Amino acid sequence: MCSNVNAKRSKRVVVLSTDPWLDRLHGASILSLFEALAKLKYKVKVLLPSTSNKIIEDETLSVISLKVKRYIPLFTLISLYKQYLRLILEEKPFVLIFDFPMLPLFLLTKLLWKSKGIMLILSRPVGKQGFLKWLHFRLSLVIGKFLVDAFTAISPFEAIEFSRLGKIPKHKIIVIPSPLGEEFEKFNPSMDTNELRSRLGLSLLLGKKVLLYHGVLDEQRGILQLLELFNESFKGDDKVVLLLVGDGPAKNSLRSFIQHNKINNIILWSSVPYLKMPELITACDMGLVLLPDHPWWRYQCPTKLIEFLALGKPIIASDLPGIKWVAGNSPLVTYLKTWDKHEFDKAIKQSLSLINETLYTLDDKELYYRVISRFSSRSIALKLRDLIDHTIR
Repeated sequence: MCSNVNAKRSKRVVVLSTDPWLDRLHGASILSLFEALAKLKYKVKVLLPSTSNKIIEDETLSVISLKVKRYIPLFTLISLYKQYLRLILEEKPFVLIFDFPMLPLFLLTKLLWKSKGIMLILSRPVGKQGFLKWLHFRLSLVIGKFLVDAFTAISPFEAIEFSRLGKIPKHKIIVIPSPLGEEFEKFNPSMDTNELRSRLGLSLLLGKKVLLYHGVLDEQRGILQLLELFNESFKGDDKVVLLLVGDGPAKNSLRSFIQHNKINNIILWSSVPYLKMPELITACDMGLVLLPDHPWWRYQCPTKLIEFLALGKPIIASDLPGIKWVAGNSPLVTYLKTWDKHEFDKAIKQSLSLINETLYTLDDKELYYRVISRFSSRSIALKLRDLIDHTIR
């Protein structure tokens, strides 16, 4: 009887997040990771904050959001602790997957039930938030080094950095990048571009070359610099359009820049539901994955880069270590080494030349399978399963 109880508990995984990723564009891809883990015969329960009630319940996966009117770090954290404490007392999880603010709750589960712990770090949790957040994160690593069974990092570069910050043995830090959502695996990238543009309400773009930038619109990510470069190169050229899709603190600044310079070939669009993202990307001719060479972004592995690669789109990307770790020497990628007009023009010309080449077809899926084998939800879930089954038992 006792062995049966232990066997059932060994498949019980609880995920505690303080990050409201369900409210963000790529939250769906993270959710698909836990759906894939549940399909590997685990009973997975995920709790996280959200500005809306989003509840998913089935036999093996449960996603419960703590509704908040808006995310206020301290007050939300206190509410999360109350909710999460009640849940872990009920669940008695064998494995607790958590982000670093939840370290005290993991220590409690370890004390009560000898639970195993994985500190899940899907993106760099410090940077713009200042010294106190950085100190909190570092202390969590230092304390966790002695008690947490494994840590994750989204790239090998961040794994090295976390190891240095917390004096953590390198073998305890596993690279778990952000996953590619299942929607991208199921989508047919050979669909007609103009048909998709009409379906999405982008009929004004029929017959044009469209460059897509989507995600968080933030000046610190270099978005205004991108607009300036594009305007220098293509001002008055109505055959080439820059489509900006998303939301963020720079949205009003971008709108002012477009209006002030009387630009008619830069279009600012609101965020698109994640289910529509494969259609949007396929409807465009190339993707832009550009970030400044700054410690906040240098080692990031943008999910949109993986999405562009999976759908076989030519890409202009920053020549940064994290991006190159994902894309490597893919023939789809042109790296922008410096943010100046000459380099930008050259990169655009090279990427446009790829559009009509047969680098990526349904008959030759080598590039696609290379991406899927590294970044699909199932591939990442298998890494988590191996971590749970073979590393931390």
